[in-house]
Amino acid sequence: MVSDNAPRVLVVGGGPAGAATAIALRREVPGAQVSVVDKATFPRDKTCGDGLGPGARRVLDGLGLSELLEPFHMPMSVAISGPGGVEAMARGPLMEGRDLAGYVTPRLELDHLLLGAARDAGAEVREGVSFEGTTSDGARERVALSDGEETYDLVVGADGAYSAVRRAIGVERPSMRHTHIAMRAYGEVTHPDKPVSDTLRFDFLESLLPVYGWVFPLPDDGANIGVGLPVNHLKRQTARHGRKLRDLFDLYVEDLERRGFSVSGIERVATHQLPHAAARTPMTARGRAAVLVGDAAATINPLSGEGIFYGMAAGVQLAEHLGQVERAGGTWAGAGLSDALAGFERAHRRRFGRHYRECYLAQQLMRSKTWAGIATRAVAASNEAMAHVALMLFDEQTAGSRGLVRLAASSVRPLLRR
Repeated sequence: MVSDNAPRVLVVGGGPAGAATAIALRREVPGAQVSVVDKATFPRDKTCGDGLGPGARRVLDGLGLSELLEPFHMPMSVAISGPGGVEAMARGPLMEGRDLAGYVTPRLELDHLLLGAARDAGAEVREGVSFEGTTSDGARERVALSDGEETYDLVVGADGAYSAVRRAIGVERPSMRHTHIAMRAYGEVTHPDKPVSDTLRFDFLESLLPVYGWVFPLPDDGANIGVGLPVNHLKRQTARHGRKLRDLFDLYVEDLERRGFSVSGIERVATHQLPHAAARTPMTARGRAAVLVGDAAATINPLSGEGIFYGMAAGVQLAEHLGQVERAGGTWAGAGLSDALAGFERAHRRRFGRHYRECYLAQQLMRSKTWAGIATRAVAASNEAMAHVALMLFDEQTAGSRGLVRLAASSVRPLLRR
């Protein structure tokens, strides 16, 4: 039972980050009134690769939502190809003692299920309601929504890469240097020899680096197919060669067909920007009762473009942090909010900062044809390295000092053999 003077939390955005935040808040701070608003009416599509790795699966397990994944396709392997036709494969679900199992979950279905779970957890969910702005009264936020104005003790901006909450509280968007752009489509993909339906595939295209492509399988030979690259590189491709993003997508499909894949029935082509974590976008703003999570805070993996795990993990971490304040006898709303939000942001940076940095360095490495080839061959020769890379793509894996030395040695060894 929520009292009339309970702290009020508004979550803007009903995607995975927003829904997970609301569910976790209802668990960790059950005395709070939690509302979720989204301008869309669900189910609604969202441009995404649809891949959920072991990290995202672990978050949903922790929220007691494992059963939501049961209807979705569960590939057991991860494949990475690089220059020279080298392909590395991690065959799961267990490899080197690590759980690599993931799912391919079309956002049209996943987000609808998660928002329903937030409603079931006791959050008020209002679809078709837009966030129009917010002003601070020094302790709380006066929020303008399309259905009226309300005051909240905390606003959580989980409203994606183009976040209106981020703009409203004065946090600058990430620079184009730290922003990728992706194009996603659905189609049918088969191969006479390769187990397409069982494998999450990443391809680093020799002729187009730093463009990367992916094929994430769905039932009945379906697949989510896409390409991603830095926005600045796309601008150079357009200026030098007249290539638009769709041209690069078509070149990736041609590359797949040259390698023996059959691709057909391309539909639902859409684009989306991916502000990645190397930008170190602030999650809070001084003097504001607001915090950013997920794509709004640019917590996308710089190497894989995966953002669902990090958005959900941040939302759960925020709720746990506020719950710890309450259980210690403190109050996070009002005067205590600034310290509580600063503590959450520090905790999040401690947990993920090294992972983000290592993924960014790996992404920079894979922009070079030479180093992309060396790295792919090194990973292909070591099950331990391949499992490690798979978890960098879809979890919060970091190498550590010894791991970095081993990976560096594995990368340099092919050069010494020449």
